[in-house]
Amino acid sequence: MALTMEDSSEIERIEIRHATGPVAERVRRWFETTRRVGKPDGSRSIRLPHPEKPGFEIKIKGAGLLGGQIRFGQFLRTGPLAPLFDFDGRLMADVASGHDNAYLGGASFQQAATEFTVSRTLAGLGHAVVPCLGYGRVSTKSHDSWFSIFEWDRTWRGSFIPPHVPLEEYLAANVRLGGFLVDLATQHGLVGHCWYISGADGRYFLKDLHPFRQADPVSMSQLSWVMQLLFALHIRCQGCSTNMRVAKVKNLPADLEAYPLRAVIPDAVAADHERLKATIVRPYMRSLPADFSPRTLLAALRENRIAAALLERCPPAYARFE
Repeated sequence: MALTMEDSSEIERIEIRHATGPVAERVRRWFETTRRVGKPDGSRSIRLPHPEKPGFEIKIKGAGLLGGQIRFGQFLRTGPLAPLFDFDGRLMADVASGHDNAYLGGASFQQAATEFTVSRTLAGLGHAVVPCLGYGRVSTKSHDSWFSIFEWDRTWRGSFIPPHVPLEEYLAANVRLGGFLVDLATQHGLVGHCWYISGADGRYFLKDLHPFRQADPVSMSQLSWVMQLLFALHIRCQGCSTNMRVAKVKNLPADLEAYPLRAVIPDAVAADHERLKATIVRPYMRSLPADFSPRTLLAALRENRIAAALLERCPPAYARFE
């Protein structure tokens, strides 16, 4: 499919980090060439033949809007806020991690750098990930836009939702992912959310790893650890229900949005997620109460059975507010 990048002359510099020479050269040519051939993959990604591995492609995430140019200076502006919680569990805005911090068709510095680091970390822990080969940026006189470079097996299925996979497999994957997120936060201090793609052999591969952050007992307490993990699980719950509505899947279970929470409470139902939204998400994750105090937050967490279970799961190295 031939694609045109109308304003490629605006780019003054292309920087590529960590990728091998042949991969870097192919990526560089993509951004430098005015007539380009590639497979669009979503709104800001492109797939190209891998110069070193037959049967594989390289995927550039942040390659341009719908295979065209990056809209330098134009932000997505769809949200949501990417929250960070201080030692007391108080909401702060992490602008760098926000969904609106990338230009249309591009990626942010945080997205590209975190994707590379976390994919390498998880692979080192033995988890199957979509390999990130490197990242870089394209610069104009006034702006920088970033991109990530991935290795992509041509047999992989990029859309891991029904009808591309059976509903039962999708539901089980949400429970499995919820458990993975909790275990990763508990055992390695990595807190965030992501999703899967699947291979022809039935294996799952983790993708979209840029929302992760490192939680440590020096800068975070039990309160902030629980809040950060609850937010990640809430986003997965929201994605679970939203994706099914968009895909117009019929005969969905009534408790669909609670499936990721079943890794915490095996009998979690939709009402549990609704209570979590009412008592924690809306008052403490979307806004900051004028009379905020760690005491009132801790009381609210203890009264919610999902949050209370995570308070118990929080590693002892994180300081407690009692």
